[in-house]
Amino acid sequence: MFEMATSFNSQQIQSRPPRDIYSGTSAQQADRELLRLISQKGLLSTLGDANGNPWEKDELCEQLICRFKQVAGSCSSNNSYDDNMFKDSILQVNNYVQGVKTQSNAEIFKKSCVLSSGFHRILVAPNKDFNPQDPKALPYLHFSCQTSLNQPQCVFEAQS
Repeated sequence: MFEMATSFNSQQIQSRPPRDIYSGTSAQQADRELLRLISQKGLLSTLGDANGNPWEKDELCEQLICRFKQVAGSCSSNNSYDDNMFKDSILQVNNYVQGVKTQSNAEIFKKSCVLSSGFHRILVAPNKDFNPQDPKALPYLHFSCQTSLNQPQCVFEAQS
């Protein structure tokens, strides 16, 4: 026991955790911008169908892109570019576009929209458990990852 204690005491203490490859990156900033958008109160009045239901797949992607980029003629009647939220946005600067659809069979991803820029992949999916009466409920779920040439989809997509 004494030997183990002296062994622990002689080790150097690391005061800082190792740096991760995500913190402080443009990918993290893009995720934050989208999360800020999808967590807005009353979002479905502008990012949902006429009945107040979340959009899905391509239509969801088109309307998200319409919100953060000035794209002529692609916005629905209630949706438009949000200059206050997305002026000089990393989503514009890094040209996030509709990405390759997910190959996942997981129920949660079947109706998702995929946005990508370089090796950053974002999935925004309608929340099937969304309850408009719950003030904390969000109509959309957000997932993201870093991809590579060898791994073009997120690991969690491939595992489901």
